[in-house]
Amino acid sequence: MNDETFVERVKKYFGYLESEYGFKVILAINSDVKPQTDGVVKYASDTTLILIDSETGQAAVRFVRIQDDERYYLDPVSIHEYLNSSEEEKRFLLSRDMKDRDAANAIFSKTFLLSSTEWKSSREDVYRDLERLLKNYGNWLKENADFCLLGNFSRWPEFYEYKINRLMADELRAGGKEVVLAVVKDEYGALKTIERPIFQRERDHLARLRNEVLGK
Repeated sequence: MNDETFVERVKKYFGYLESEYGFKVILAINSDVKPQTDGVVKYASDTTLILIDSETGQAAVRFVRIQDDERYYLDPVSIHEYLNSSEEEKRFLLSRDMKDRDAANAIFSKTFLLSSTEWKSSREDVYRDLERLLKNYGNWLKENADFCLLGNFSRWPEFYEYKINRLMADELRAGGKEVVLAVVKDEYGALKTIERPIFQRERDHLARLRNEVLGK
């Protein structure tokens, strides 16, 4: 098992994307440094792009609409948290008040997908941990195929909005600012510096997503 490359490991657990859901591999690269544990594989269908990559044996899975920039992805970790947190827990997780930081961290520790018993890494055998992660991610995608494999984006606006609000809450609870400086071009093409709310690009994408998916 230790001789398998990262791409071979991915195809072992995600091959069903091709045989059952009509995806095709559009990129498959093993790391030059650690080809057994690191690399990237991309699967694409007519509607959805699935990205599986790993650095130092820490695999991650993301998915994005085929027409969108890869920056505007969703992932199993944030969706799992959204689906497995109560409304009261979400209130703390999305709070931007520093006094709620400890409560939010405690809830996060409880709901964090990669800390659950069947997902948690042993940190003793990188190959075994990677295999477990890839197997679990592969199973998660199949179990949640209705909103991440079949081109049904009806719930994506609520998932993506939660993801953005969580990022903003974490940033502000950590003492970050609500606005950042950005250099943009004015109507005449000249550069100017403006203040822009944090995660503005993600907010703009959410607005587009709502318009396209929900017809708003």
